[in-house]
Amino acid sequence: MGDNSINRQIDWQLADIILVLFFTLTVTPILFHVVWWGLDQILALDSLMQIRLLILNLIQAVLLGSLTLIVVTRNYYLSVSNFGLKKIDIDSILKYGVVGGIVICIFVVLINNLIHAVVSKIYGINPPTQQVIKDLLKSNNNWIFILHTCLIVIIAPISEEIFFRGFIYSYCKSKLGITKGILLNGVIFGLAHFSIWVFIPTFLGGIILAWIYERTNSLYSSILAHGVWNLIIVLLIFIIWKAGIF
Repeated sequence: MGDNSINRQIDWQLADIILVLFFTLTVTPILFHVVWWGLDQILALDSLMQIRLLILNLIQAVLLGSLTLIVVTRNYYLSVSNFGLKKIDIDSILKYGVVGGIVICIFVVLINNLIHAVVSKIYGINPPTQQVIKDLLKSNNNWIFILHTCLIVIIAPISEEIFFRGFIYSYCKSKLGITKGILLNGVIFGLAHFSIWVFIPTFLGGIILAWIYERTNSLYSSILAHGVWNLIIVLLIFIIWKAGIF
């Protein structure tokens, strides 16, 4: 485990987490409409309809990560190194990031398929496809697919790891200890995806990502693991998209 894991300074409170969420959820639609209005004045709106949700999600991701860092560095005058944004041995980052991402992806795919099979067989219900997957499969061209991929593989992992692991997990750990903190972080991460169908897979993914963060004491490892997880999923979707199966 990282040398500074126990001594990491955690000054922020639950109110700060709620505040970041509140401002992210309230400011995102306002900024989105401003940006969308600007694009409407410059370009044909019809040609941009397919990236409407992408723009919305991009704004939300940037706000979530940025506001979190502002609270930590401006309100509490802490360095980003207190947050886990610090360099560690590159071999450690690659080992936990790449292997961790692959392990998470395997778990998520297997459990997700199991849930779909059980629910379909017992209840006759076909769980809905996640909106982000629908957006990828509906891409009109390679550029649209690449834009979605950049958001999913690069921007989202950075933003979500800053908020869920650096901000929320660190707080949970300071109040509950490592084990309970990791479990609660997994629950919160699962609930944040707003879908009963993906709660268990994302819950487990959140647990592993928090463990990687705790183990390496660096967000870079969990960011890489999150990115690798998402990248593998995107590559699988790309194969389906190119084959025209969906």
